[in-house]
Amino acid sequence: MCRFWTYDVFYHPAIVQGQYDYLMRMDDDSYFSDKISKDLFVYMENRKLDYIYRSTYFEPSPAMDPILKQHTNETVSNVACIYNNFFIIRLKWFYQSKSVQNFLHDLMKDNLMLRQYTGDGCAHAAMLKVDKEVKAEHVTDIPYGHNHHLTPAGQSGWGFRHVPSLHEDLDKRCRELRVLRGSGGILTRIDMY
Repeated sequence: MCRFWTYDVFYHPAIVQGQYDYLMRMDDDSYFSDKISKDLFVYMENRKLDYIYRSTYFEPSPAMDPILKQHTNETVSNVACIYNNFFIIRLKWFYQSKSVQNFLHDLMKDNLMLRQYTGDGCAHAAMLKVDKEVKAEHVTDIPYGHNHHLTPAGQSGWGFRHVPSLHEDLDKRCRELRVLRGSGGILTRIDMY
């Protein structure tokens, strides 16, 4: 999965042949916990952004660190990773950035990501770090959640807030649309019958 969201998805025939401008990831257990006031694709286009993400987290990535150091000439320590269960990337940037492609080539060499754990969120953060020309933005005004990790508008990282009613209703996921409003954990159910 980590290799897929770092590399393989970008070369999947559906993506390559589709000639898309952007790729957005939003996992099936992710959700917007309230309304979003802007079209994110229009926002990216207007601001000429290559990459947007919602949250960050910290995770050591010792297998990737020597490669990142080689591509940045910086000592690597405690790099903030992108919580990339939600992100949007401009595909042209991904394919045309020589620094990103060189970094990924080295990261994929000898199946490093399959042999030694390297998180895809850390790899995405590294891609932004190796390309000095990238136009990326950490958008904090999107109320977003992934599973039990909620990130209310204005908060940069995720926090754990247990919402029992959401977890208890997972078996109804094909029959109901559930919307979690705000960080207060108010759950709205809409029948899908």
